[in-house]
Amino acid sequence: MKKCKDCNVEMIDGSLYGEPMFMDMEHDIDKFYVDIKTGDTTNFFGLKIDNPKRLELKVKVCPKCGKVELYINPAEIEK
Repeated sequence: MKKCKDCNVEMIDGSLYGEPMFMDMEHDIDKFYVDIKTGDTTNFFGLKIDNPKRLELKVKVCPKCGKVELYINPAEIEK
């Protein structure tokens, strides 16, 4: 349960909708993700690139004032 800092009203779950910049076969059109750097690297055609952890971006909305907050599940960072 998350309360709006402005109204002190319980926020409700929402979802993002739109077209992400990059589409792939595993990506749902209504899900957006945040990449968190882990310090790990991987090889991509002989080049070392970052290998971040990708976490789903979640949304809460205040039904009174319309404030939108984005968050990730902090427990997913540890996995």
